[in-house]
Amino acid sequence: MRLIAALFSLLIVAEGGGAPLTVGTATAQPGEKSSGWIEVPKGVDDGTRIPVSVISGAKSGPVLALIGGTHGYEYTSIIALERLLPKLDPARMSGSVIIVHIANPPTFYGRRIYYGPDGKNLNRMYPGDPNGTISERIAYAITNEVIEKATHLADLHCGDGNESLRPYSYWMPIGDEKVDNAAREMVLAFGLDHIVIDRTRPKDPKKSVYTSTTAMVRGKPAITAESGGMGLTDEASVDAQEKGALSLIAHLGIMNAPSVRAANPVWYEHTEVLRAPVAGVWRPLVDQRDSVAKDALIGRILDPFGNVVREVHAPFAGEMLYVVGTPPVSEGEPLGFVAEPKKE
Repeated sequence: MRLIAALFSLLIVAEGGGAPLTVGTATAQPGEKSSGWIEVPKGVDDGTRIPVSVISGAKSGPVLALIGGTHGYEYTSIIALERLLPKLDPARMSGSVIIVHIANPPTFYGRRIYYGPDGKNLNRMYPGDPNGTISERIAYAITNEVIEKATHLADLHCGDGNESLRPYSYWMPIGDEKVDNAAREMVLAFGLDHIVIDRTRPKDPKKSVYTSTTAMVRGKPAITAESGGMGLTDEASVDAQEKGALSLIAHLGIMNAPSVRAANPVWYEHTEVLRAPVAGVWRPLVDQRDSVAKDALIGRILDPFGNVVREVHAPFAGEMLYVVGTPPVSEGEPLGFVAEPKKE
């Protein structure tokens, strides 16, 4: 039986004609899958280890990186990628998938919203710094171990532990027609039918800031998807991420899977994140999916004694894509995200 298995393995390698794919300690030959860790060494603060899986197709093709848990309180992507792993059959794949199960373990195990133990937001630290604090070193490790080895990328998010969010995704054109068009097709293939167009992302690979942008400026089409929030793992939100990932895998020709491509998407280009002008106790008056008129009252910030210190109004008419749903807010942090649908 061992001889037959060995001969079968050699046949797969010969058919695929590809080299082993290694990410951290996980190495998979063509036709195999493997799980392991990206070790982030201790530096100016404690290190960590990032759980990853590599599914290497029997035949060559695109390499899709799926990244979950960039923010540790965003659980839906973590659960969705855990469910996705056993459904990927490398023997049926033309191409490979890299899964980053929890990109930011210190925030996940520490139950932290937005920021790591170094006070930094991982999704603002790219391409990272091997000599920086833990968030910078994680960004550096993912840039070099995952993004550099992928041909396409999807960064999976949801509303953080304090954010009530409706499902939507980001298309982030950078001015490279080939990369931008491929990313547009990816965002449609993922299937979330509300799509934000963000043309403000950095163009400098040395200051790419965001996970997806780091891929885009390196010529690798990428998207960001959002589904779920408030620290919940409801089935609908997890299912949207899992089905979206499978649909994207099918779109890239890596493996046959059901498509959930968005047929009639709503596009948003005029958007604004509403930020707290002062720290206080937040009392929202709207929720995600609500439509608001220009100057509509979104909510109030109170002091600890119940006195209103600021009111927050909509800067223009639109729809709320997310709203902070818990009371504590700090100056400069998000309160909500309003977006105006494109009329064409």
